[in-house]
Amino acid sequence: MSLAWLLALLSALPLAWLAWGDPKRLRVSGQRQRKAHAPKTRALLATTALLPGVVLLFHSAAAVLIWLGAVTTMGWAISEAFAPRRPARPANED
Repeated sequence: MSLAWLLALLSALPLAWLAWGDPKRLRVSGQRQRKAHAPKTRALLATTALLPGVVLLFHSAAAVLIWLGAVTTMGWAISEAFAPRRPARPANED
């Protein structure tokens, strides 16, 4: 099962790179000086992130489920880490 965790960490690298150059995130956060990834690059990164799961299909079904859960959780954490932050609104004082 440690193979599933290792491959999940390996899948997190292209996910982080994908989030770093996401065109919508860059546009919303106002970071227009940094260039977004091209569509072919995004497709290649997505394929690279999913490739370890395909490898695990030949290992065991349980390992695929562990990998899938771990990659989903890491993808959520990565997208949350790269999300643009807005300043906090002051509390309404009545």
